[in-house]
Amino acid sequence: MTALIERIGKAYDELPYISAAFAQTAAEHLRTVAHLFGLSAAAPQRARILELGCAAGGNIIPYAVRYPEAVVLGVDLSGVQVGAGQRAIRAMGLRNIHLQQGSIADLDALLGDPSQNPAGTDQFDYIICHGVYSWVPQDIREAILRVSRERLAPDGIAYISYNVYPGWKAKEIVRDAMLLRGGNRPTSAEQLAYARGMINFLHDMAQPGSVLKKIMDENIHLIRHGEAHYLNHEFLELCNSPCYFKDFMAAAKQQGLSYLAESGIATMFASNYDARAAEPLLRECQGSQEVLEQLLDFLTNRTFRQTLLVHAQRAEQIQYGLRHERIAALHIAGHYTAKPDAPGHWRTEQGSSITAGTPVAHQVIETLNAAWPSTVPVRDLIRQASGGSAPENTAGEVLAFVEILIIGDALQCRLEPVSAAHHATAYPQVNASLRQLAQLPGPVPLSLFNAWHQIVRPGAVVEWLLPYVDGKHDLAALTEIVRAGAERGALTFLRGDRALQDPAEIATAAAEHTLGALQWLTDNAMIELPAEGNA
Repeated sequence: MTALIERIGKAYDELPYISAAFAQTAAEHLRTVAHLFGLSAAAPQRARILELGCAAGGNIIPYAVRYPEAVVLGVDLSGVQVGAGQRAIRAMGLRNIHLQQGSIADLDALLGDPSQNPAGTDQFDYIICHGVYSWVPQDIREAILRVSRERLAPDGIAYISYNVYPGWKAKEIVRDAMLLRGGNRPTSAEQLAYARGMINFLHDMAQPGSVLKKIMDENIHLIRHGEAHYLNHEFLELCNSPCYFKDFMAAAKQQGLSYLAESGIATMFASNYDARAAEPLLRECQGSQEVLEQLLDFLTNRTFRQTLLVHAQRAEQIQYGLRHERIAALHIAGHYTAKPDAPGHWRTEQGSSITAGTPVAHQVIETLNAAWPSTVPVRDLIRQASGGSAPENTAGEVLAFVEILIIGDALQCRLEPVSAAHHATAYPQVNASLRQLAQLPGPVPLSLFNAWHQIVRPGAVVEWLLPYVDGKHDLAALTEIVRAGAERGALTFLRGDRALQDPAEIATAAAEHTLGALQWLTDNAMIELPAEGNA
């Protein structure tokens, strides 16, 4: 391990990242993307997962919880973060996941050591490397791509995220200015404080209308309000080497890897950008998705990519058009709010707008809303919509509308169902491992997660209640737990600016907040479906 790598590891020891689930890296999601573009990938139930740069395991622990028969391995430089993750894994009782401290360059030795790789796995169906590639020196970047070739199963998928030009050209000015004033300070806290001062100064002093003023205006909110761990590692880290997409792919091809897709496939469709740009872009790229991707980076001034790679011999199998027979195999989920002043128009959870102007499209929306946060098989949507009309005509209409939702990033989809309670149950239950994670003592550098592999940030009442949502307490018992917590001062309920003190008011507030907490858990796909006969 080189001195530079040791310094990078110590930086993450001193200021650990909050280790969290990144939905775009979920194996189920990667498998679905591959399916949509014509490739098969391992089913998640027994898949082998490797994460390079796993921090405390917050991105792979959820996978190990969902699939007890899977094999999950994480490697990270930071002994502090790996230790925290190992403690969480033991507390959660997980036996199918192992975290090891070490460099990616030394992975061969780690995999060959039975004490560090108990399952003896040397090939993986999914390799994940999120937030590492741009932040390590050249030899480690080469090692990431080499590992992605050597250790990827024949049908495997590698996910690598990285900073890209041209968008990072402007951000480099911010980074350089921050390093100029904060880079040599003795602690990460001092580095960030001095660096923020520099950006505040430049923002206030830059001439109106200048390039510098535009750059500072675009970044000032992030610098002022961003979380310390993110800002230090993004802008003040020893290494941060953005690249053009074409250069990343050139390096990947040297290692025998080919481009599959972006994890967020909505970014790949020229039709999602300025309508005037789509036709000339498609004409210019001459059928090459890679050329289109590089052109889109310039059009959108992209700063970050989440690229999926496969072995080069699979490249000829990739088909970028979304075919209806592939869409028909999906399980999809979505939640939409009708716009009261615009019939047939709906708003997604992310705030974008969709139009469901036909009866079939409206029925699809209503069915998805009723099932949320669980999935509905697309084939079920076709059967429900058929009614008395010709099935083939209705099927085409359903599939065309689902295709629009996929391209517009207006739904979530999987090849296997996602099942979670979508209405109140008498004895609600959250996964036991998740409840155990919520009870870990002291500051825990791992975030809670849900069935969709998403990070969730519960409020105080949900955190208080979570250990007791175990399938043994009904609404009355959970309400009493919240009321007792408020009586002891562990929870505080407000009416306006006034903290409630009267027992009757506290009891009323406890009932309201308990219902709200259970609804939050339900909406966030954390309440499991009740066992049969206990609904």
